[in-house]
Amino acid sequence: MYLVDLAAATGLCTRTIGLAEANKLKVSPPSLRRLSKVLGVSVAFLGCFEKLPESSLGERIKARLYYGYTKKEFVTLLEISERTLYEWEHDRKIPPEEQRVIIERYLDILM
Repeated sequence: MYLVDLAAATGLCTRTIGLAEANKLKVSPPSLRRLSKVLGVSVAFLGCFEKLPESSLGERIKARLYYGYTKKEFVTLLEISERTLYEWEHDRKIPPEEQRVIIERYLDILM
């Protein structure tokens, strides 16, 4: 697939894709989702998120990146504040059981 074809299929500009290919631009999760769909590969593969550590609950919650969720999108899904997500992802607080059940619906790689 040519760069112009990929740009047309994803709605991204060729410059953005070129900079991303050269590793000179951090691609946003929504753009990764679009690229993932067109290229037929996972968001985790495109973002190299498979290298994220997963030893703590907070690190596994960061796995929202595997699915291309931004913080805003993920807190909306969970109906929590960005501050709460930050505290969970940095292992400062542990989500209550009812929240962990909700998280598991979105991230099947959790415990």
